[in-house]
Amino acid sequence: MAKRSHAHPHIQASSPSESKRDILRSAQRVLAILELIARTPGGLTVRAVSKLLQLNISTCYHSLNTLLTAGYVERLPSGHYVLGPQIPYLNDAYLRTLTHDWPATDPQESWQAVARVPAHRPSLSQRLRPILHSLSERSQEPAYLAGWRYGEVELQAIVEPAHAERIPGIYIGYRGQAHAHALGKVLLAYSSPAFVEDYLARHALIRLTQRTIVERTLLCEELHTIAHQGYSIDREELHADTACLAAPVRDAQGRVMAAIAISFRSDLLSRRGEWLIAQVLRAARQASAELRLSRPCEQC
Repeated sequence: MAKRSHAHPHIQASSPSESKRDILRSAQRVLAILELIARTPGGLTVRAVSKLLQLNISTCYHSLNTLLTAGYVERLPSGHYVLGPQIPYLNDAYLRTLTHDWPATDPQESWQAVARVPAHRPSLSQRLRPILHSLSERSQEPAYLAGWRYGEVELQAIVEPAHAERIPGIYIGYRGQAHAHALGKVLLAYSSPAFVEDYLARHALIRLTQRTIVERTLLCEELHTIAHQGYSIDREELHADTACLAAPVRDAQGRVMAAIAISFRSDLLSRRGEWLIAQVLRAARQASAELRLSRPCEQC
């Protein structure tokens, strides 16, 4: 997937020269090795890592031993290195951060809201997961939930039937190019003009497929259409041969808190698009109704 910025919108980005001075090459190599192992379920030997990353084999040994000691990788009897027990710990810690919702389209609102959220409050994804399951079961397609977090569109839940495949490269916590997928477009469409302007100033409209919208004027027109019709469509804009439909989820005050979506083969859009749109809109209404059941103080 294309690289994307995770910087807070109100923090001035470092200049290229400053960023270069701040980077530890050794840490970069260790992280590159860890990501390579993560992409290889069966694990890799030291020699394989050395060859694939074009690193000196002694460097690979030192890096892998560092990861091994810290628990981020394990060494199998075969000599292959696989992800270690510290990875699930980090994943669990990340998922626990989702206990706090980030509803505001204004990033500053989000930071202020954190202090007001009770620690025991179930996350948005926990409350809406049954609805995602129902949507996935009805459509027999993967269902997704996303919301704003740290000024970025973040994927917060995925539910998929056994036979279906999710969009390649997508995972819980993914913060990809919002202009190129239905979830991102629907959340942008219901954000304030000032926030959209800020978001677009921070993110280049990168072309991911031949159908990706990369002209700012066209994207703004698309967002206006989405806000008018109440749902968004990704027509192979993020990934070739894959389409996606998304609709907004509102709280009791009418604020768009999240978006629900399904993905499917793009050829299904012409054959049963209307029915799929109806299913996504139905799920979004159910999710909005679920949020309206929350006490007003819980949605502050």
